Amino acid sequence: MERVGHRGVISNGARATDTDRVAAQEKPANNGSAGARPATNGAAVPAPAVRIAHLSKSFGRTAVFADVSFTVARGELVEITGPSGAGKTTLLRLIHGQLRPSQGEVWVEGRGLHRFWRRGLGRIRREVAFIYQEQRLLPRLNAIENLVYALMLVDPTVPYGRIRARALAALEAFGLAARRKAYPSQLSAGERQRVAVARALAGRPRVLLADEPLAAIDEQNAKVVKRLLEEAAAAGTTVIVATHEPTFKAGRVLRLPAGQVLVNRARLAQTNGGAQPRWRRLLAQNGSNGHNGLAASNGHSNGHNGNGARRTSNGHSAPTRRRETNGRLPLWRRSVALAANSFRLVVLGGLRSWRRDLRLTAPALGSMALLLLLAAMVAMVGVAVAKVAAYEASQASVVRVYLAPGATPDAVSSLKARLAADPRVASVTYISAEQALKEAQSHPGLESLGSLSSSNPFPASLDVSVRSVNQVASIAALATGDPAVDPTYPTSYDPDMYARLRHIALVLGGIGAGLLLIFAIVAYAVSANSVRGVAAARKDEVTITRLLGARGWMLRGPFVVEGLMTGALAGALAGAIAGGFWLLATRFAAATYAQVLPGVDLTAMRYVVAAAIVAGVLLGTLTAAMGFRRFRV
Repeated sequence: MERVGHRGVISNGARATDTDRVAAQEKPANNGSAGARPATNGAAVPAPAVRIAHLSKSFGRTAVFADVSFTVARGELVEITGPSGAGKTTLLRLIHGQLRPSQGEVWVEGRGLHRFWRRGLGRIRREVAFIYQEQRLLPRLNAIENLVYALMLVDPTVPYGRIRARALAALEAFGLAARRKAYPSQLSAGERQRVAVARALAGRPRVLLADEPLAAIDEQNAKVVKRLLEEAAAAGTTVIVATHEPTFKAGRVLRLPAGQVLVNRARLAQTNGGAQPRWRRLLAQNGSNGHNGLAASNGHSNGHNGNGARRTSNGHSAPTRRRETNGRLPLWRRSVALAANSFRLVVLGGLRSWRRDLRLTAPALGSMALLLLLAAMVAMVGVAVAKVAAYEASQASVVRVYLAPGATPDAVSSLKARLAADPRVASVTYISAEQALKEAQSHPGLESLGSLSSSNPFPASLDVSVRSVNQVASIAALATGDPAVDPTYPTSYDPDMYARLRHIALVLGGIGAGLLLIFAIVAYAVSANSVRGVAAARKDEVTITRLLGARGWMLRGPFVVEGLMTGALAGALAGAIAGGFWLLATRFAAATYAQVLPGVDLTAMRYVVAAAIVAGVLLGTLTAAMGFRRFRV
């Protein structure tokens, strides 16, 4: 290992000055774009996979490192070493977009992470894999599910069968096929680390970042992980490893915090003699769809360099043939695969999480069901008021003329003929005292009047239907004073009655709407708080999913499904209780129910139950979406 300068890189091992470093190595072409730079001999030199320029990072007033410049070529294996606290993990997190630099530039695959930090991070993380020291496997998924889930996040347009075949091939190549159904808690530290490496490599990343990948595992597993990362670099993947001391067969080593670059001239060109590694052959044979494919090897006469060019026997680069067009799936197959994988990620994933988190959502479920039940009862009262108001509105053009107890049939007939002859009257109907009593029994509050005396308190009458509501007063005045009419209470016309009814209906409607609004606000607050609690309990899973490059709908979708299921179940529970109450009331207390809630029949109850379920679905979906959004912020 030979030192080549402070934050400088040259090929012959001599010490580089700042001027040489900036002019010869670190100055970007086309403002850091992914294009090639012209070399001195006129040949195109591929742009580096990773380039950092004058990078500094501080946490508050504590500086981690300052003015570090470094480039990593495509397909190169480099190490970042230094003591604890030197900033090795911080530098990897800056390259992965987990942190924002204090000063300087970070270019990854031609994208400047220092410019628009959060914009396009998902795409970066789908191309740049990260192997964490603590593995960060999803605890509720087994080994094969962890790989399948990560592959679906990277490219959901690949058919599920190919994704699963690739994941199985990766586990088989890493000696974990027999442990594919084991959960992370059932795996040893070395096995978890190998699963993490398999998850990272199965996605065929362009850049692979590894943070202390050999820490906390035994020597045998450390040798396996070391060999796998070196083979990945030999296969064309850019590998950057953070270690305390140089361990890998890296061509260059960046020492922090000084920023010195060391070159390992004794490094072997390839760890496998130029042959394609076994895990690479397996992954290439299973599930390749021509997306994000990597070269077979790096640095040999039969390999490919990081720019997709084939190296000839004399070491020069030659253009490679285009990938076969039949490796790319047709649009319709990719669309079908996208729909199927989206269903698995969002709907099935949300249902599985909802079932597992039912204990956490139970308080919100009960509170929402209770509030929806109260809302359903208010809706039933509203239906009854609406029915009564509609009935009274229909009766507004009918004037009941009460006959005197001693009225003779001739006097009644004469009055009826005189009213019927008036052109303002549509019809006149005679109602006997017995018919009036029977009719009163169907109205709430009037049935008890019949029991106050032994005789019938309701007199006979003439029901006069007036053609226009505006002419009701004149018809009532026409009947008043007739010998056949009761002088003490001649007609049912009350000029203030209909105004009072409308006022009461408006007041009751406002009270009902206010209660429903209060119930909705309380239900939203309770359910949103529950969603945030579930999201907080699954914070690590959400973080891992985001770091794997999940798109926004992949993160929010399962939570929306959970909220939808919670709301639907709460609405169904509230509707079932309200429907059971209606059934018991109509069967065992029909008379009382008819007086308390007149007009709320089976059809009205069906609408109330359906409204409770729909309200629960909408409320659960809205609170889940908004609650998860606030949690993310």
